[in-house]
Amino acid sequence: MAAFRAAGKMADRVPAQCRTKMEPGDVLFFAVSAAGSAAECARDNCGLLLLFVALALFSYAVYKSFLRPPIYVTEMTEVGFDHIPRGVDRALHITRAQSSKQLGKKLPPPYPNGWFVVAESRDLKVGKVVPVDALGLNLCVYRGEDGLARCVDAYCPHLGANLAIGGTVCGSCIECPFHQWRFGADGVCVSIPGVDADVPTGFCPSRSAQRYSSNFETFALVSVSATVPKGISIKTWRTMEVDGAVWIWYDAEGREPLWSVPEAAELKKWGFRGRNEFLVNAHIQEIPENGADIAHLNAIHSTSLLTDIGDKFPFLHNIIGRHIWSAEWSKGEEDHIATVDIVHKYVIMKFNTFTMKVTVMQIGPSHVRLRFNSPLGPILVSQSVTPLSALLQKVVNRIYSPTLNAPLGAWMVLGEAYQLKRDVAIWNSKRYVHSPTYVKTDRTIRAFRSWFMQFYSEKSIPLRQAMQNPLDW
Repeated sequence: MAAFRAAGKMADRVPAQCRTKMEPGDVLFFAVSAAGSAAECARDNCGLLLLFVALALFSYAVYKSFLRPPIYVTEMTEVGFDHIPRGVDRALHITRAQSSKQLGKKLPPPYPNGWFVVAESRDLKVGKVVPVDALGLNLCVYRGEDGLARCVDAYCPHLGANLAIGGTVCGSCIECPFHQWRFGADGVCVSIPGVDADVPTGFCPSRSAQRYSSNFETFALVSVSATVPKGISIKTWRTMEVDGAVWIWYDAEGREPLWSVPEAAELKKWGFRGRNEFLVNAHIQEIPENGADIAHLNAIHSTSLLTDIGDKFPFLHNIIGRHIWSAEWSKGEEDHIATVDIVHKYVIMKFNTFTMKVTVMQIGPSHVRLRFNSPLGPILVSQSVTPLSALLQKVVNRIYSPTLNAPLGAWMVLGEAYQLKRDVAIWNSKRYVHSPTYVKTDRTIRAFRSWFMQFYSEKSIPLRQAMQNPLDW
């Protein structure tokens, strides 16, 4: 404030003849002159400016396509609740809307048998441990020092500590954070400090090779197997890594995997362009059923990706353009596979301006591969659906493409998410209908439900039991 007062006093000392008063006309003249000079400069350097903008856009496209693929994550409350006014208590109103939603009658079991994603391969680094709550289970997912991803039940059989929270990786073993009990890749306890008199507390053979002789390491391993009481183990889950994710086999009957999933051939040469993630408040069966619901494509996904203004002013659909779809759902050659063949057209003023073919392969209850073929090049989308709880699904789409159309693949992360949002808005507020009023165009829905029933079995957990989640005292 003192500085401002000093400046004011100095201004008062300026002679009157040296002061100038800006008239409104002078201000306008100055503004017009400045704008004219800027316009003239831009005109003279138009080529340079355009080159700069082009280089900036190109650099950003390369950055997002190769160095930092986009990861688009959407929370459940962000989609499908536009009808709830914004305000301080909006979150409470959304929670109330979710809890009061009718579920429907005769819902199928919430956890079908099959392969389910529990982690992203890119995020599970060597030595990392991740807690996962899915399929009504608490799991511990980790990557051993041998590079293999593994999954075990989260709770130590000793005193119940959560191995995924504070647990550490030692070789191919997972070590409990509470008393440092160590469990091998097969789930068997291989080390208990205090019981293994010859093994120092915290000793890990794979990390201690430089400090201990090979003879001591061999002795330690033999000593562990000889002194640890037999019968101490944790449950392990069969895992596989395909399509950029770690999957576990879940089966209510305790059977070994009924099918395997080979890596997509394209991934040997193509690159990862990003992924999008959604949380959906619905039964898992509702999501893949969309593929068999052919009628919904033109009902929900016809509005242009460029803008949805055509929904407010329908006559603009002819000017902006709209998506036209045709599709056919069918069972695959193997029992656990179904396919959808889709033809897409983008029509402006009755003229088809862009054609794209999509081949969809449903693999089991939760895995979908979508292969897009268009004049702009091919793209592969690998989708997974994982039940985090009975009626809460995590839907993830991973995008892959060749190097030549990498920017298109990166854009597809957002474009595909924009289309999926339209489905999520419906799923988050709909209820399951056990016996729909079928019409002619719904014949594939009936066929899909019949096909999907194979993933339930006699011991599948009923919905009521899955939602109760009783405490085990």
